Amino acid sequence: MTTTNLPDTTPNEPRRPFTLRAALSLMAGISIASVSIYLLCRKNTSRVVRTGIKSLPVVLPLILDRRRDRRPAPAAAPAQHSTFYRIAAYVLPVVLCLALGGLAGWLQRDALTEWYPALLKPAGTPPNLVFPIVWGVIYLLMGISAGRILTAPGGPHYGAMTLWGIQLGVNFLWSILFFVCRSPLLGLIGIVVLDALVMVYIARSYRIRRDAAWMFAPYLAWILYATYLNGWILAANGPGI
Repeated sequence: MTTTNLPDTTPNEPRRPFTLRAALSLMAGISIASVSIYLLCRKNTSRVVRTGIKSLPVVLPLILDRRRDRRPAPAAAPAQHSTFYRIAAYVLPVVLCLALGGLAGWLQRDALTEWYPALLKPAGTPPNLVFPIVWGVIYLLMGISAGRILTAPGGPHYGAMTLWGIQLGVNFLWSILFFVCRSPLLGLIGIVVLDALVMVYIARSYRIRRDAAWMFAPYLAWILYATYLNGWILAANGPGI
């Protein structure tokens, strides 16, 4: 009796590499969400604009579904990363982190001079000069961590990179909630979510490349301290909005 080996009919899904288009799409999504929240927080925003913003959760999925139906099947990723891919995998995340950090600083500049100095703060609050230095180092480590994951063997690792992108968006969102909306309550909610996301990313990336997880350790320590500061300010000054 002879046996025949049946061919494997399981479809293999092609893997999509992390590209400049994906990074720009992520930045565009974060920007749209941040501007929408900013406009909703402003009291003088017109009713038409508010209605348009509230309709985005309904309209955007319909648009994305139509684009997905027209999208051609992606080509399979090469077995080995090219030199350009390896360079872009580190440079693009670092640039994205620094760009979002710069945008957050620009959006919160009025609150830093008009609102934040008048708040009651704990004795251990760092001086304002410390924040851009610390965040600059953290953003650099965050970008390198993403590069380590993107160039890890067996990639692309979509789960870890999805967590990386979401936590970066929530990081930016916290600046909008706390400073632009001037709400310690919304800020505390945002930063607690950020704490959880960063912890999950560290656990996920540790299974891929340990150094990628360790690069998030200073980030986690810093935002846990910021959570304490945010909670203290909320208790001493009230919820804001």
